[in-house]
Amino acid sequence: MKTSSAMLLGAAIACLAWASPSRADTPPADSDAPCPHADGITLVIEPYEPINTLEPVFNAIAQDLSGRLHCPVHMMITVSYSAEIEAMRSGHAELGLFGPLGYVIAHKLAGAEAVAVLSTRLGGAGLYTASIVTRPATGIHDLAGLRGHSFAFSDPGSTSGHLLPAAALKNAGIDPKQDLAARFAGTHTASFEAIRNGQVDAAELNSETIADARAAGEYNAADYTVLWRSPPIPQGPIAVAPGLPPAFRRKLVDALMAVDVSHIRANDVGTGTEPTTRLTPQTDAAYDGIRSLTPVIGLDMQGAQ
Repeated sequence: MKTSSAMLLGAAIACLAWASPSRADTPPADSDAPCPHADGITLVIEPYEPINTLEPVFNAIAQDLSGRLHCPVHMMITVSYSAEIEAMRSGHAELGLFGPLGYVIAHKLAGAEAVAVLSTRLGGAGLYTASIVTRPATGIHDLAGLRGHSFAFSDPGSTSGHLLPAAALKNAGIDPKQDLAARFAGTHTASFEAIRNGQVDAAELNSETIADARAAGEYNAADYTVLWRSPPIPQGPIAVAPGLPPAFRRKLVDALMAVDVSHIRANDVGTGTEPTTRLTPQTDAAYDGIRSLTPVIGLDMQGAQ
């Protein structure tokens, strides 16, 4: 059973790394399509980093979209990953930037549909990795050695901060709920601070958090032991809510393809791809690998309602 789960994890992530659609022929967007609501539309963002980091970036993007759509775009950073999903499910958001796992749940519960993703120089989806790290002083050398130790995930709805590390732990015979003193730090940065300050024995760290910490002079690879690292996975998509008028939906997708997203990282993970300043088309099928992994961690998609 352990071997089959490990094969599933590797195969699913491998599929994700190559799932990048080509641009499909679509009807021309109606440039005169009116705003679907008099007060505009709402773009929701999951709190994967501190609000003071995300707010200026996505306010600028919302303003760019507003000008292209001739429709006010209001940006909202939700209090949790699940709150972002609920905002779309309840009709309070027309589009959102989701992590891969958050998108899979939003697609099921809210009818969200992936339309765009951060682009790379080669035209595919931007990539990043998940990892599990400890500090050398703990004496832990592999995932099995984590049993009985404290651990920081980021958020229950995070792909790199929960789903993939939890699946890797299970493949190593570790039940995150029973075999670890696990906690959710809230954001990837908070997970890093927890391991950096010795508050936990091990933590999830994704490649973007590591890159940011290194740039800030806060990360020295010699201070950490990497116990596991995932293959490259695609960035989460921008998804639109169901029920938008078709002409406005086409107009919105065209605007997304043109908007400047240079403030958003598309992390280079050494696979020959580099970030660009644009988005590229994405489809729901690109996240089938994530769907296949959710049972590995016992995620109850129906219960998430």
